[in-house]
Amino acid sequence: MKFFHQIDNVGKAKYTVNFHDGKKKHKDGSDFYDIKIFKDRSKLTAFINELKTQGYVLTWQLTF
Repeated sequence: MKFFHQIDNVGKAKYTVNFHDGKKKHKDGSDFYDIKIFKDRSKLTAFINELKTQGYVLTWQLTF
């Protein structure tokens, strides 16, 4: 299953998105997440829309 998480205001990063394609694994078998960091909300929204068209599902979102 493809899914992603959105976390805002982590350290100096304004917006971060962690996403897992359902296939990538670490050597110990745990899921490997890719990460994208954004400064601009419009680029974040465009990336999230692109993920959703590829079949990714938002599982949770955190804002600090």
